[in-house]
Amino acid sequence: MRIYILIGILVLGMTMIGAITGGIVSTFRGANLRKGFTYGVVTGLVLALATILLQRLMYSIHGGMVMDLVRPVLIELNGLVVALFGTFAVLTIFGVFYGLMHLGARSDSGDSPMDESRRNFFKRTAVVVPAVVGVTGSVAAFQGNNELQLRKIQLALKDRPEVLKGYKIGQLSDVHIGPFIGMDKLKEMVDAVVSEHPNRLVITGDLIDDLGYLDEVADYIDSRVKDFPDGIDYILGNHEYRVDVELVWKRLSQTKMHMYRNSHQQILGGSRPVYLVGMDYHFKDDVQEENVRLLDIAMKGIPDNGYPILLAHHPNYIPEAFRRHIPLTLSGHTHGGQINLWGTNLVPVYKPYWKGLYEEQGLFAYVSRGSGHWFPVRLNCPREVTVFTVL
Repeated sequence: MRIYILIGILVLGMTMIGAITGGIVSTFRGANLRKGFTYGVVTGLVLALATILLQRLMYSIHGGMVMDLVRPVLIELNGLVVALFGTFAVLTIFGVFYGLMHLGARSDSGDSPMDESRRNFFKRTAVVVPAVVGVTGSVAAFQGNNELQLRKIQLALKDRPEVLKGYKIGQLSDVHIGPFIGMDKLKEMVDAVVSEHPNRLVITGDLIDDLGYLDEVADYIDSRVKDFPDGIDYILGNHEYRVDVELVWKRLSQTKMHMYRNSHQQILGGSRPVYLVGMDYHFKDDVQEENVRLLDIAMKGIPDNGYPILLAHHPNYIPEAFRRHIPLTLSGHTHGGQINLWGTNLVPVYKPYWKGLYEEQGLFAYVSRGSGHWFPVRLNCPREVTVFTVL
């Protein structure tokens, strides 16, 4: 039921935004307002319905020629959807100025229209803004789905034990195997991490969106465990819950991965043994209280001289991790906002920890921009795989 409500909201919203945008363009160009509204409604409706129908189709096919043909079209449709929203936002701002200038012209000269130079400016704006924003949305969709950045980060962890010196941890997060991210992209991610010869790979949730890929993903990961001397570690994200968390957990538990669900495992020995702590995802309203409770469960049994590294899909664990003096926390979930302009994220995400490396009194936390995504449009925020080297 919920999905149909969301689809209805999207269709209605796109139709309204299309209508308003079409009306503004017609007003600027001095064209027929009714035609402008009509063209806008049709544009918004077609983009919304085509995007929804193609995305539903993608969940019924897995690989092959049809997938290869449909995926680029769906990616570009998503880019145009974002472009329509962007065009609406920019033209609305210009529309306010247009109205103020029109009122100013009337007050200065009775019923006289604004001068010809200003009118020509708005006519050009009605053409240039949709064209520029449309191209930007199209490029952001194509590039966002195809660009993958390998980030290499050196960490001077506080009070690190000698056994961790030179240790390398690779991270994938928010892979979202499904309509936009296929098995070819997963292979590209793993190959990029392997090129840095890490000791282990951690996957911090949201591995899969389409259960049709579950067996293939499980088999592929099993085939790559040998590339990481200390293995692969996995925790759940919210999207595993969205599709079928128990089915995902059962199937992936049959692989050679180390699985964590509010639990821990010793990964290195010595006088100060190193522990990996992995958190399950939760949906409790009282977030911090639940985080404290689950961390108490996950860390129970770690000795006082133990050195914990925390894996938590949602970065809302970071404040409590810092409070507990956990030296390193790896998370994801936010995708870095995906659309960043002038250093500002345009998409509401969890703050203050939403992208990149954070440090507090020698303790570190990292929030991945996501190795994949469920929505392909990215701007100044490419997909990433990360390799950490402990100094």
